[in-house]
Amino acid sequence: MKLIKLICIFFVACLTSCGVTQYATVPVDYAPKLVFNPDTTHILLVNRLAFDSTKISKKRIAILKAAAYSAVSGIEKQLKQLPGVKVTSLVDSASFAANTDSIKQLAADNKTNYVLTFNTFNAGVVLDNVQYEGNTQVAYYNMKAKVGLTLYESNGIYFKKLTGTAEEPTDSRGNGVSLFTTAHDAGLDALKDYLPYTITNYRPLNSQGAVLQQSVAQIQKGRFDLAFKILNPLIDGPDPKMASRAAYNLAVVYEAQGDIDEALELAKLSNQKQANDYATVLIAALIKE
Repeated sequence: MKLIKLICIFFVACLTSCGVTQYATVPVDYAPKLVFNPDTTHILLVNRLAFDSTKISKKRIAILKAAAYSAVSGIEKQLKQLPGVKVTSLVDSASFAANTDSIKQLAADNKTNYVLTFNTFNAGVVLDNVQYEGNTQVAYYNMKAKVGLTLYESNGIYFKKLTGTAEEPTDSRGNGVSLFTTAHDAGLDALKDYLPYTITNYRPLNSQGAVLQQSVAQIQKGRFDLAFKILNPLIDGPDPKMASRAAYNLAVVYEAQGDIDEALELAKLSNQKQANDYATVLIAALIKE
């Protein structure tokens, strides 16, 4: 009986000490991969998409045209927000008619440096997966949209293909995120190389022991200066395991503040003090950043 009681106490103690892994939310901002010349950029936006009325019903075409225009208007608005970029749109929201004039002539007539053509658009509800909930088979659907653009220089010769997609949960009838919202997001995705963006990382933290737990509490509250004061003295301490864990947590602190170089140095130091999976994964991620 005493042995069983001791085993139970030990088991409870293990559960209490192990706890649940805690995370820090770390947003990472990225600059655009490509930029327009802010002094000379004037973009002409043109529709070249024509729906085939022999294959698609008039009602369906009307819906697709409205969704496609949602994508085009989102593209126009986003481009206008880029520094020094001027946009002229020839897209008719009422008819959404296709313009087949030559790129070179369009650029000359409108005195623009670039011509951005809206070429393809597909959207609709697609089956995502089927799962069983008990004995019931449940189907899950997504609203999906895809756009295709071409960015031409004014000479009509040099160009770049731009493709964007978006996908959001919905039901079989499209109840959920609207087709227009999904189309709009697909249009913005096509411009992704020209837009700044943010990725949110969720970094696990070392919280074993009271001191590390204090650092975790400060990191999660965004009090990075206080977390630094807690962690920095531990890195040169006599316990290599504690030093490794502290260095890793401090690497997350630096990443959260946007100092990728210092974060990488601390993650490497964490592995030098004592090899660990957290640091190895973080090093690989920071190198990509």
